[in-house]
Amino acid sequence: MKSTALIAFASLALLSACASQQQPQPPAESTPQTMAASAETVSPLLQLKNQLAALEPMGLKLDESADAWRVTMPGALVFASGSSMVEPAAHQALDQIALAMTAVPHAKATVTGHTDSTGATRYNQSLAEARAKAVLAYIAGKGVEAARMTAVGRGEAEPVADNATAKGRATNRRVELLLSVQ
Repeated sequence: MKSTALIAFASLALLSACASQQQPQPPAESTPQTMAASAETVSPLLQLKNQLAALEPMGLKLDESADAWRVTMPGALVFASGSSMVEPAAHQALDQIALAMTAVPHAKATVTGHTDSTGATRYNQSLAEARAKAVLAYIAGKGVEAARMTAVGRGEAEPVADNATAKGRATNRRVELLLSVQ
């Protein structure tokens, strides 16, 4: 009987010791102070990357360099043929870009319009400029200061595909946004 009581007492002492050693401690990351500190240590370029990640499922091409992100939007998504009016189909993507620029206050953007080689060179140049300005105006309309953006038209001067094919011309009609953090 004494040995049973002794075993029960020892078991109780052992369980008590184990329970006191395994008291869950709140993780350091969950405190407001450490959450704020970890957010401050994330580089602005990484913050921009996180914001822009939502664009890939929308069919936009994202390219990273050492100090910037290039977002390529197919022309057919953004504009109707011969038009510089932003199509509703592009609103979601442009809204996300505006959100990214708002979340990263030091972000700057260069918006570049490109065309294919169909039509007169002078017309293509002015159309590319008008399209870049329209995208800039759209993003500015979402609360991003226009002074943080630049619009540039390249017309048909910088093709990325062969203008001799319909597929190549469609690829060349695009708007590129180069987003950097200064």
